[in-house]
Amino acid sequence: MKKTAYFLLLLLLIGACGCRNRKTSYPPLIRQAEYWAEACPDSAITCLDSIDASLQELTEEERMYCHMLRIKAEDKLYIPHTSDSLINRIVRFYEQQGDDRRLAEALYYKAGVYRDCNEPSRAIRTYLSAAEVGCNYDTLNGRIYGQLAALYAYQKAYHESMKALRQALVYNIKCDGYLGIAYSWRDMARIFDRQYSPDSAEVYYSKAYNLMKEKGFTRPAYGVLSEWADFKYGNGRTEQAKDMAYEVLAHRFSSLSALTLAKSYQAENHPDSAEAYCRKALQGTDIYHHRTAYGILKEIALSQGKQEDAHRYARCYREVSDSISRMTRTEATVRINHEAEKLDLLSHMKRLRYILALALIMLVAGMIYMGRNTRAHRKGAQKDEAHILTKNQHEESLTFSTARESFAAFLTVTRSSELTDEYWQQLTETINKAYPDFISRLYQYYPKLSSHEFRVCCLTKIGMSRTQMAELLSHSVSSISNTLSRLYTKITGEKGSVQKMTEFLYKLV
Repeated sequence: MKKTAYFLLLLLLIGACGCRNRKTSYPPLIRQAEYWAEACPDSAITCLDSIDASLQELTEEERMYCHMLRIKAEDKLYIPHTSDSLINRIVRFYEQQGDDRRLAEALYYKAGVYRDCNEPSRAIRTYLSAAEVGCNYDTLNGRIYGQLAALYAYQKAYHESMKALRQALVYNIKCDGYLGIAYSWRDMARIFDRQYSPDSAEVYYSKAYNLMKEKGFTRPAYGVLSEWADFKYGNGRTEQAKDMAYEVLAHRFSSLSALTLAKSYQAENHPDSAEAYCRKALQGTDIYHHRTAYGILKEIALSQGKQEDAHRYARCYREVSDSISRMTRTEATVRINHEAEKLDLLSHMKRLRYILALALIMLVAGMIYMGRNTRAHRKGAQKDEAHILTKNQHEESLTFSTARESFAAFLTVTRSSELTDEYWQQLTETINKAYPDFISRLYQYYPKLSSHEFRVCCLTKIGMSRTQMAELLSHSVSSISNTLSRLYTKITGEKGSVQKMTEFLYKLV
């Protein structure tokens, strides 16, 4: 009988653990769309169109999943998103359902919507929120950090981009995501190239291409080889660049490889070959490649005395250049807005430093005034009472000094990127001085505390607001709130809230 009871209890526990990220049994047509969303997004959209006719007959969960599959398929087809209204509904639904796996995926596509809408700051914050929620899903996190790296590189924040790529590489290695590993290496090569480190770029282009070839990813392998060929031409290794470009064109069309050959032949004074490969490059859709091709064709026509052709190519060159200029101005506006956000944050942090400094000065003055009054009041007391008073004053002074040290590390910080491990170590040490048992007791309650959760707890303990924490940790305010409420649930088993977790941390000494 006891064995049966234990067995039933075990089943209940397993069920309780699994309900948080339960797998839903979807109808066959939705499962088919789910498969096609990964393998062939065109077919997925066709499948979802057929489901739309009976969408109202589905459950709310099935409808939301269909909406997310459509966004996923459009994302894979590079169809730009123009509104976040639908994805916000999906995110709210999975937040209410408590399905972390689906929520992380929804946040990933929400960040993609912000990326398409030229809002890189919001996209970065949302990707970070997705990574926080989906910390156990290595494949998804590899994609999240890969997109983060691209956004950082777009902002020319190459240091942050490289850090994100290394994080993506860790997740892809964990789940044997060879294609993700290769793409991470390719993106590292791009950053090294932009940072004028050609030797390192060469190494990572080679690693990416060889891994793709080894694992049978033929099409993306030739895409990397095409980039590698252009990189070699840019570094003066023309013959190697030509050999690589020929190999790519022998297997698939590549406007970049055609352009590499056109530039090579123009440099070698073979105008006919250069012209032929320019025309091949114009068959592609890349507007930047078109501009380069028209520029080469114009120079060839001028060298051959073909004035009419030269004027025609010059006109095409100007038209394409104007289109690129319009795109560049839009991108520059986004970067300017991003810089304005950073300047606003800097101004806010400066004001915060002044306020904290003023508060500390007033606190010091108050403690000095109270200390003098206390000493005057107890001047005639007995020696042992005076000793006790001195000891208490010392402890008060130590507590204040420790609190001041806790803030000191953050008074000089203006951006989240400046918060190095040294700052966090200093904060941990000062909290240990003020509250010797706080950290050990926190880990006793929840040993699986993540580094992000630990930092949020420490900043809450020293009285920092959620808005300040969001700015320092590059997260949204709602993400900080979700972290606190979820952590309360993990520790106590009860429904959590920001207020309950804050009170819990204040009482924990």
